[in-house]
Amino acid sequence: MLIRTSLVTAVISIILLGWAVLGQAAVPPFVDYHTATAELTWRYLDGSEEQVVTGLFTVTLPDKFTFRAANASNQWQRVKGYQDFTAVITASGHVEYQYEPIQPFSVFQTLFGQLLEANSKAVTFLSDEMVGGRAVARYQCPDLITYWFDRETHIPLRITDESGTNILSLRQYQVDAEHKLGVEFFTLAVRQENWDGIIRLGKTDGHWFPRELEVSDGQAQIILTFQNWEINEQPLDLTELEQLGEYLVKGSHASEQGDHHNVIHYFRQLLNIDPYYIPAYKELARSYGMVGNYLGAVESYQQWLMLEPNHPAALNNLAYTYMLAESNLSEAINLAYKAVTLEPKASYLDTLGYGYYLVKDYDKALHYLLQAADQADHSKLADIYHHLVLVYGALNDQAEVDFYQQKILELTVGD
Repeated sequence: MLIRTSLVTAVISIILLGWAVLGQAAVPPFVDYHTATAELTWRYLDGSEEQVVTGLFTVTLPDKFTFRAANASNQWQRVKGYQDFTAVITASGHVEYQYEPIQPFSVFQTLFGQLLEANSKAVTFLSDEMVGGRAVARYQCPDLITYWFDRETHIPLRITDESGTNILSLRQYQVDAEHKLGVEFFTLAVRQENWDGIIRLGKTDGHWFPRELEVSDGQAQIILTFQNWEINEQPLDLTELEQLGEYLVKGSHASEQGDHHNVIHYFRQLLNIDPYYIPAYKELARSYGMVGNYLGAVESYQQWLMLEPNHPAALNNLAYTYMLAESNLSEAINLAYKAVTLEPKASYLDTLGYGYYLVKDYDKALHYLLQAADQADHSKLADIYHHLVLVYGALNDQAEVDFYQQKILELTVGD
């Protein structure tokens, strides 16, 4: 773990304000650079405990980041981030991928990104007004989100939701009285349902940068302090993280559409980058099974079990895959038994009972299948009853065969 993350969950969950472009002119941006670097002090405070990490922070707006730590643990030294994807690089050069942003990246996007988002959206001009002594232009979006943009800098000094409640408001500002260069510092307050935030912006060499970003939920605080900002000409190259995001999005969409060939294609590409992403093996195993690729399904479940040796679903699913092919039945029963021992749910009991049927141990088959039938919900009963029909048929018990066939018929009629 990079740093404690109890507060960051709430931060990540905020969806930055977004609206459809309807053809109006967007407010001019207040940022005139794409990539910049600063010295960062990252503090996490939780009660009496404080954790501090310092290092070099680089951002390519709006959603690419790197952070090279100067005082982190031996477990990691550098972090890269793109949208919700993170690559953690250790001192030995090992890369571990995570599917959520770390605190500095999520806080930066949620707070400073909210300002950038406001300037990038098309809005309708309403009027010239004053906010806290500053001349502003008031704009509104079609969903009634309202902005007050500073006339001098184009920085949003106030944002309200459709009910008129402040999302962002001006707390204070500072003017360069000595050199007559206009305003040079803003402090903005952010208010959300579960947390509060502070954005402190300062002007360096004519460019606006965040000086400090802070979020707090009453129990913990995350504070990012930036110093010595410098503009870079070369944007960050995070090709692998961009590809990782592309493959995950396209693979997940293919899964939703039932396009198993593309599920296999995209998740195999993803695993070429991150061979430790367990959900990809789950998706591959299911899709291989659906297209009749027995070896592909088995290999995917085996890879899953290498990463999570005691996962009941992986144990059960590999066992059932063996059983469907009537292959490795002794190993299949061992796997199914382990799954039942870890979690005696109805579907796992059904698999174990079916395995004993295949090896002609009908007493044990009935023992587990009848338990499964007692525990199963409606959606699982048809498969269990079908397996009971097979067992009672093998035992030449026609009465029980008829009984469970009638049960299956009743389920079919009920559906």
